[in-house]
Amino acid sequence: MNIFTKRTPALVSGIVLVAQLLATSASAQTTAVPAELIHYPDFIFYNGQVLTGDKDVDFTITEAVAVRGNQIFMTGTSEQLKKLAGPKTRSIDLKGRSVTPGFIYNDGDNSVPAGDILKNSQWDERIQPQVGGKTIDEILATMSSIVETQGKPGQPMFFDLQDQWATAAMEGWNADTLNEIAPNNPIIVYLDSSYGILNSSMVDLAIKEGFPPEHFHLQRDANGKPTGVAGAQLVGFVGREVRPWPEPAWFDEVAIPDAVTSLKKYAKHGVTVATGHMSSLTMTVLNRLFHEQPRDLAVRVYPGLDFLRQNPNGEMYLKRMGNLVDFSLIDSRGAMVTIIGASVGPHSGSEDAGAGLLTIEPKKNIISKIGTNTNGYNRWTGQWFTGLSQGDLSPEQQKQTDYYNVMLARQHGWNMTGIHNRGSEGIRLAMQNVLEAEHQPKLYVKKLWRPDGFDHNIDWLPEIYTYYNAHPELKEIIRFGVSLATMVGQRDSLGVKNVIEAQYGMEGVNRLAPLGTLLKQGIPFHIEGSAPRDDRDYPTWYMQRAISRVDKDGRVISPEDALDRKSAMLALTRWPARFMGSDKELGSLQPGMLADLVVFDGNLLDVPVEKMDQIKPLMTLVGGQVAFEAPGL
Repeated sequence: MNIFTKRTPALVSGIVLVAQLLATSASAQTTAVPAELIHYPDFIFYNGQVLTGDKDVDFTITEAVAVRGNQIFMTGTSEQLKKLAGPKTRSIDLKGRSVTPGFIYNDGDNSVPAGDILKNSQWDERIQPQVGGKTIDEILATMSSIVETQGKPGQPMFFDLQDQWATAAMEGWNADTLNEIAPNNPIIVYLDSSYGILNSSMVDLAIKEGFPPEHFHLQRDANGKPTGVAGAQLVGFVGREVRPWPEPAWFDEVAIPDAVTSLKKYAKHGVTVATGHMSSLTMTVLNRLFHEQPRDLAVRVYPGLDFLRQNPNGEMYLKRMGNLVDFSLIDSRGAMVTIIGASVGPHSGSEDAGAGLLTIEPKKNIISKIGTNTNGYNRWTGQWFTGLSQGDLSPEQQKQTDYYNVMLARQHGWNMTGIHNRGSEGIRLAMQNVLEAEHQPKLYVKKLWRPDGFDHNIDWLPEIYTYYNAHPELKEIIRFGVSLATMVGQRDSLGVKNVIEAQYGMEGVNRLAPLGTLLKQGIPFHIEGSAPRDDRDYPTWYMQRAISRVDKDGRVISPEDALDRKSAMLALTRWPARFMGSDKELGSLQPGMLADLVVFDGNLLDVPVEKMDQIKPLMTLVGGQVAFEAPGL
């Protein structure tokens, strides 16, 4: 359901006209109209640079903006808006500083507790850190010690392995390896969110709980014995159906305090909406915050529910849930928690993990300790051990992957969002699957309310542009998040510097996050923001990198793909709102839009580019209410 009142341009203009008439005749009305019926603006920001973001090209820049209730009331000149002030209006002289729409980060799943619980480490009834070490044998010894000292007999235990060790574990471990360190506990080691190794007890427990024993994501040897190697659907089943929820005390002592801290840090950064794939446990945390500590729910959180992600029982879930897209928790600020779609698992892995980037073009260099494959492995198909690409699957096998969950979701009117596809073949497959879902004969909802959104799309090739342009209907139904941070800050792993460059060469790096090309091609994209940190991940940090294309080594990467300042701001405000299907309420400063805005301590259009990341927020409003304010504004 749509929770917002639809406003036509004529209605908005009428509202503004009435406001102007009230303002110009305020003295005459004071004695005639009870004060309770007059609602002056709550905030007026004037004498500044208001970047409205109201259009994709040449958006309006004004001097002032007024906020009334939870909405933008007016934009205009300082002289116009200062006349609207009432006795309780807070009027703020911007002194030439910039005001922007609130920023929207779409990689927010790890910024709230249990956003990625599918693969989180868990034992002793609590979420635990990843496991790692200096060598693969050291990691095995660490897990053995944890099982021995903290495991309770018969209790399932879950270990999330650091990405860079995935290849070594897959090549060296199996069920027998884990049986030795955990003879009395079912355990799983997550190599990433889509591959894992189970000991024999965990295999038996998963089958006992209902995992189909003949499913092709459970590898068996020539004699039919499970090897412990597991694909996406088995890993997902264990992560959701076998894993117990943490103890109740964990919510009070860890989850809710951590969520409060994270969401307030978002507000400090000028981020007013966090979205991403999120778990049912995360929804419980957000629900409790909304009802028990509403002021601590500092910013909006718009989850893509991952109930379908790597779920072999997707049809059963959907038949029980129906469609919940757009259901919201609403307070005086507007919708603070809104379900904006469903998430399924990723095709493509990380550049330094065993599955690797699922690419169209092969690697230039094979680095065995990172991954021996040439084009990466499809995580939907368990290609690492099955050897099967999506085109190799039988109809029955297709029904045992997230391909089928995409089809089911579209039948019921769920759009896909929060799905990670880093490599070029992953991007292409995402488009192909969306088209096939859209053209299936049985649709209970004829038209989606929100678009399909895909994350982490970094590896762009001409073949992708050709495919996109050959299917014009994609423009209406799909949106792309682009990980600029991956391009400017490649990972160093296992002693290998800049792992993308080491495997794909500089030509591979030069095709990463081609923002300028995407803009010219008319492909709807935005720059992804992630968990805010103290030293980076401010919106101005992303803007600076989008404009300069300077990487961590000081090199300018494909300068032709740089954005101008206005487009860089839009790529973090208006365009991610479009990604969520929320651009009628969020992402720009126009009358009637929700009053999510940021006051910066400088002028974003005039500051030298090399100093842009030093410009920080002084105030963040969410729905017209202060979510963050620096001292002395």
